[in-house]
Amino acid sequence: MTRWYAEKKRDYYYKEAKKQGYRARSAFKLIQIQNRYRVIRKGDIVIDLGASPGGWSQVAAKYASLVIAIDLQPMKPLDKVFFIKGDITKEETLEKIRRHISKADVVISDASPNITGNYSLDQARSVWLCQNALKIAKEFLREGGNFVCKIFEGEDYPEFLKEVRKNFRMVKAYCPQASRKKSSEIYIIAKGYKQ
Repeated sequence: MTRWYAEKKRDYYYKEAKKQGYRARSAFKLIQIQNRYRVIRKGDIVIDLGASPGGWSQVAAKYASLVIAIDLQPMKPLDKVFFIKGDITKEETLEKIRRHISKADVVISDASPNITGNYSLDQARSVWLCQNALKIAKEFLREGGNFVCKIFEGEDYPEFLKEVRKNFRMVKAYCPQASRKKSSEIYIIAKGYKQ
């Protein structure tokens, strides 16, 4: 058994996810974001980027009337969740979203690049995914909508934060308790989209 796997087995949130029927421990990150910032309201339409295996979609679907979940990896069906297999950086994926909805109330992204172990490369890729998530948010969010996205901290992070601030009334950086201690991920919580 690898050390990573052994740590994962001991991980409180991993165990809780199994116990509570969530598909991933990351579900608790969104639960903690939601408890603190109330980003999703009852009946909202939510776009979930980087959705597979579906932990965030499960949490979002408790509030939303519809979740459009997008990922390169397949995802098992969930109630109130419409899944699109696609790359969030490609126009054809945006086209598929447009076929189903014209506007959304919330865009959430827990998308992560494939980790290479080269931190500056991984961080740059993480920012690139966030830029694409923001582009989707700008197209689909209705006035006053909310945006949540995971980013790795690093040299491009302040610049991206500045970009988000131009488009939202309230922007905060937040690190949920469920994030691993050693992780450099942080979540940008942006509320009140202004077109």
